[in-house]
Amino acid sequence: MNNEKPKPADFSSDPRMNFNDETEKWSYVGDDGVSYEYDEKVGAWFPMYNPELIQSQQSAYAVEGVDESEPAVQPRQKKKRVYTFAEEDQDNDTKKKQKREQKRPNTSVYVTGIPPDVTMEEMKHVFTKCGVIMEDLETGEPKIKIYRDSEGRVKGDALVTYFKEESVPLAISLLDDGELRLGEPSTKINVQQAVFKEKEPSNDKKKTTTSTNKNKVKKKLHQLQRKLDWVEEETGKKSEKFAKIVILKNMYTQEELDDDPTLLLELKEDVREECEKLGEVTNVILYDKSPGGVISVRFMEKESADACILLMNDRFFSGRQISAEIYDGHTRYLKSGGKEEEDGEAEKERLERYAKWLEQGSDDEDASSSKPKNDA
Repeated sequence: MNNEKPKPADFSSDPRMNFNDETEKWSYVGDDGVSYEYDEKVGAWFPMYNPELIQSQQSAYAVEGVDESEPAVQPRQKKKRVYTFAEEDQDNDTKKKQKREQKRPNTSVYVTGIPPDVTMEEMKHVFTKCGVIMEDLETGEPKIKIYRDSEGRVKGDALVTYFKEESVPLAISLLDDGELRLGEPSTKINVQQAVFKEKEPSNDKKKTTTSTNKNKVKKKLHQLQRKLDWVEEETGKKSEKFAKIVILKNMYTQEELDDDPTLLLELKEDVREECEKLGEVTNVILYDKSPGGVISVRFMEKESADACILLMNDRFFSGRQISAEIYDGHTRYLKSGGKEEEDGEAEKERLERYAKWLEQGSDDEDASSSKPKNDA
């Protein structure tokens, strides 16, 4: 079979060639029975359209049971819009709205047992430890409601609203059944998640929220979020800083310090010597003006502080069981000569006792030095 196609130079002399006056194109029938047409623009031969050839091709690839005349994909049908009664439309809208509305988070705690002379500042100081307190949109004051009777006296309960929901369980775990004022059992409070009752529907028209109020709300929430971010950042820095400080308690009694003025220095040296076995110690402070026999130890590394707690906690020292914990970052301990000291009388008395002890020691040395020495 000769599959070689005619060349343009041989069109006029090749007996197979045929010129179509209508299309003005050359064509010929190949040995395979297919008619070819020459495209001068492209300079190539192309098979000519042949209905019989196409039909034979389709029948060769036909699938039994499939109607080739049917479209492969059904055209999309437009949905008919059905008109319903207005009441039905309203019910559907209400259901959709209810689905869209998310349950509001409960960020409030209900506090009972607060003393009658409690102040807003005191409540804020205590409850801020558990998170950022929400602020009033208009006044900027913390959202702490202290309930009072008709005569303005504190009834003993309050409502504290936080900015974040996570502050609620934290406040319950830290403050519930604790003292509002440390050391005063009469100020023991109870903290629980606030429970709100749904308001009965009112006949009054619902107040519309203006764009100005919306902007106020957005601005206030943005301020609180920035405050929260700052608190979290500062808390992170503080926790990292205080993680190296260990607080030892029940290390001594006040009577022991009063009886022996040198005990203060001896204790600090003993504690430093023991703790340096665990790592480098940068500071040891004895808080003789705070109850509980407190000594703080600052390590160079956090790992040393953790090891100190494992070693010292529940250990017995001079017949007393001591406790060891990481400094919480907010408890204030007092020591002689510190900035927190209200008067210097106690320190003055301690120095006088120390001076007498030194004088007594020097007298003993003089007496011993006056004795005749044995000749070597």
